[in-house]
Amino acid sequence: MAVTLTTQALPYPGIHNIRCLGGYETQDGSVTKRDAIWRGCSLNGIEAPHREDLVARGLATIIDLRRDDEIAHAPNPLADDPRVVYVNIPLFDGLAPIDQMAEESAGSFDFGVRYIRALDECQDNMAAVLRTIAGAAPGGVYFHCTAGKDRTGMIAMLLLANAGVPRDIIAEEYGLTARLGASLMEQLREIIIERGQTPERTAQILASEPSTMHRVLDHLDDTYGGPVGYLDTIGIDAATRAQLAGRLV
Repeated sequence: MAVTLTTQALPYPGIHNIRCLGGYETQDGSVTKRDAIWRGCSLNGIEAPHREDLVARGLATIIDLRRDDEIAHAPNPLADDPRVVYVNIPLFDGLAPIDQMAEESAGSFDFGVRYIRALDECQDNMAAVLRTIAGAAPGGVYFHCTAGKDRTGMIAMLLLANAGVPRDIIAEEYGLTARLGASLMEQLREIIIERGQTPERTAQILASEPSTMHRVLDHLDDTYGGPVGYLDTIGIDAATRAQLAGRLV
């Protein structure tokens, strides 16, 4: 069932796809907090007034999900800010590159396959990110990759599911990137095509269809007994799950 979401996107000129995970109703009738946890892009190019706005909103911790080479190319501009704790955990470290997975796929490339492999193969990193969020100092947490779609989308899904947000909302929240990050996706489209991908395959790589997230959630159900079962499998115990939920609800 499709649902229409409103989102707390941060309208910083030149910066794309930053939004908080607040304002979503959970299955028990609670509502996730605004300006508590944000997801987004690398903040490359953010202007000084908008950096100050993020800090004024309560930002205390940044978790960068990118690889070293990505960070060297575009460092997070708040990484050295003494008011913020900056942590780097390369979430998909060890996973085959996107281009390789795309070339190996038969027919249409489904990004859901990459997400499922990441959940199965990068469990230590998944757990490290979640423990960092749970144990972060008081204040807001911002986690990001380059575009704020894939690695960021996996962590957002686990956080929302753990907080009791229904799967239809989780899937539609993932799909918001298609609208909020449209201008950034166009920039990435040119880069990916220059690397040799076809326009059709590039569109598949950059897509953020809610149906993709539904497929991922189905995999968690079938393989781990659901998102909470997955968290338990990777060592996120009940106390830590409660800490994560408490940051959102």
